[in-house]
Amino acid sequence: MRIHGRWLCSLALAGVLAAPLFGCAKAPLIGKGTLRVTLTATAAANNCGKTTGFPLTFRVLQVNDASAIAGLSLKQVWDKEEKVLGGAFLKKTEGFVDPGRSVQLPVEREDGATAFIVIGNFCQSQGSTWYHVQPLSKGVSVKMIAEATGFRPSK
Repeated sequence: MRIHGRWLCSLALAGVLAAPLFGCAKAPLIGKGTLRVTLTATAAANNCGKTTGFPLTFRVLQVNDASAIAGLSLKQVWDKEEKVLGGAFLKKTEGFVDPGRSVQLPVEREDGATAFIVIGNFCQSQGSTWYHVQPLSKGVSVKMIAEATGFRPSK
């Protein structure tokens, strides 16, 4: 079978033009409708009372009313987000961070969302530091530090 030079050039050009399209499907895009969560874990993050930290799974919950989470414990909420938040719940996105590392999680913003809540599955959470509420009126991005038993704001 003989391949013509013009056909080969067309095929090569199509591959070059299509490559960025397929690459974009894997990379999260950041646009106007994107929430940004940056989470930095200390070496002792989620340490479960031990001397070293453990990976932390966290979730970004988009809601139209964040008040339902007030006063609840992590055990009451984790894996029960939709039930606990009821009609206020819009979407859940999950990520994780290793001790001593930092991650950025872009999340496509849902229509109707007025806030997002970042919750961490800390093995020994204290008080209400296992979650952070970010009203969208105060911005679409949040930076936090994950420590041994909860989150604290980052500058």
